[in-house]
Amino acid sequence: MILLSKAEEILLMQFHEQKGDRTGAKAGEALPEDVFREAERISPGVEFEGALEGLVGKGLVQGGENGSYTLTETGYEYLYAGAGHRTGEN
Repeated sequence: MILLSKAEEILLMQFHEQKGDRTGAKAGEALPEDVFREAERISPGVEFEGALEGLVGKGLVQGGENGSYTLTETGYEYLYAGAGHRTGEN
């Protein structure tokens, strides 16, 4: 079971939010880094320091190349198959 902080979960959900409920995200889809930075900007009170790197470290996204991050199969499963849970930390 993968445990995510609130910040990590918010960032991971950007893949779903960009595609919407009808389509949903797919493994292999990429988002530019500015999408994640915008999510940080509109989420006051949440500590995002190291959250994007945490998602990479947990294998949920691959990233950094050309300023974009790609949803992995593990990240897809977390989003849609209930493969993880958020921790109690901010």
